[in-house]
Amino acid sequence: MAAILDRVGSRVGAMAQEITAAEAAQFLPDEMHDSELVSIGNRVIPIALRYLRTGGTPTDDELQAVRERAEQRAREGVPLSLVLGLWQRGFQLVFDECLRASEGTGDGPALGWIGAVGFRVQEVFVAELVRAYQRERAVQSDELTGGPQFVGRLLLLGHDPRADAERLDVRLDLAYHVLAVRLEKTPGELSAERAARDVAGRRKLHRVQRLFRADGGPAMLSMLDRDGGTVLIPVALYPVDDDDERLRRLVAAIAAAAGAPASAAVVEGVARGEIKDAAVEAQEVLRVAVALGRPAGLHRLADVAVAYQLSRRGPGAQRLSETIRPLLDQPDLLRTLRAYLDCDLDRLRAARALDVHPNTVNNRLNRIEGLCGTSPFRTEGIVALYAAVTAHAVEGG
Repeated sequence: MAAILDRVGSRVGAMAQEITAAEAAQFLPDEMHDSELVSIGNRVIPIALRYLRTGGTPTDDELQAVRERAEQRAREGVPLSLVLGLWQRGFQLVFDECLRASEGTGDGPALGWIGAVGFRVQEVFVAELVRAYQRERAVQSDELTGGPQFVGRLLLLGHDPRADAERLDVRLDLAYHVLAVRLEKTPGELSAERAARDVAGRRKLHRVQRLFRADGGPAMLSMLDRDGGTVLIPVALYPVDDDDERLRRLVAAIAAAAGAPASAAVVEGVARGEIKDAAVEAQEVLRVAVALGRPAGLHRLADVAVAYQLSRRGPGAQRLSETIRPLLDQPDLLRTLRAYLDCDLDRLRAARALDVHPNTVNNRLNRIEGLCGTSPFRTEGIVALYAAVTAHAVEGG
């Protein structure tokens, strides 16, 4: 028997790699394959082989690795069926290697021993895995149905959360920064496999949510999903400053945790009773910043004030949009007008940005004037065209 297990032990690394080829692994993000699955295999397979030799069962310390991984998978929302499928594949690989190693040895009794002990060891591992997974899911369920998220949603609805906050042991602040957040997709969320996309999205959200866990003081109240949402940040934790540097670092940390670009807009120092309106404003500022193609990061109303005002619905905004209606079926002209405005009316820079001759820009601007009846060379016309292009962009054009 020792000879069989010695041969199998020499192939631990190869078996750990083979786990990534399991059918269940194909529904997980690529980021889990080469690092986590292989690491787990290299850690757990030697433990299993040790007890195939002795006939014992893993110690509590050795089972800790199983508990930690099960809890992590539960927090990330990986289905229990996938988790069990991967562990089953690992044990199957070990037994298959034992079968191959025993060929020609005639050591049937040893193989029978390995099979019997292997089933017992597997039973111990799987039972511990399921218990840890279900325990963590119960904790997650409690968090979703109570605590900071529930209190935060009460504030977003304009309700007084004090009684519920006291009942749920959530410390409130007198005022909050209201942060609207948009999270881009990670590579894993663009997978062709729906299950892999779902797992990648849950992993991303879990990494971001860890930033908001309470560590003394008033709680940070996160109402995020995998695409973004709203976070209420206690002013006591993030005092108001002139350059928003701490909030900018927080948004950068959100992007780093997500593994994807993050854009955010903030309304600062909002009293609890005014959070509902501030949240609407923050989301609208964020929408405008994204529509204008502003880079990822933190935005404030002051950064997009003109576009924000132009985005207000009404006859004025509608009339502005109609100014460039003749250009909507002329994409080259609309693109040229945008480049001209983005380049501060510098026709040479606009030509370089468009990769065309400067005369082409001049000709197109003249055509724009003829179609729209508004001159891109005069102050009044420039203001009108800028307002029209901005309003059109914010409306989703």
